[in-house]
Amino acid sequence: MRKGARKTLGANAIPLVAIMTAVTTVLTMFVKIPTPTRGYLNLSDTMIFFSAYAFGPWVGGIIGGLGPALSDLISGYPQWAVFTFVIDGAQAVLAGSLIRTFKPVNIVVGSLVAGIWKVFGYFIAGGILSGFGPALGEIVGNS
Repeated sequence: MRKGARKTLGANAIPLVAIMTAVTTVLTMFVKIPTPTRGYLNLSDTMIFFSAYAFGPWVGGIIGGLGPALSDLISGYPQWAVFTFVIDGAQAVLAGSLIRTFKPVNIVVGSLVAGIWKVFGYFIAGGILSGFGPALGEIVGNS
């Protein structure tokens, strides 16, 4: 979270979260490259990291979790929605928590740790949904 950022959300933050969630949903749906485990590659990470860095870990987590999960529900991948909400939401919380200040090393470390979490999370989710053999093949696509 940026220095001096507010710790609480007021009523005026609700429309911001709703709009950013909608933008994240649309960007996640805009580019869909299907994968063998019945998932797809998309642009969600751009909005997940932007939201985490711009609005802090918890608001970023809400936006980063809800946007891609709604995209899964709308796009016909409901089996992934809960996993996506948890994995992508936690990715935003991790990234937003680890940067705290906008020093280049913090941004790099926060992004790497959050990215590693996402690859691990989707490996586990893919293993649960499709088996760990196909999920292993998706690691490169999820990185």
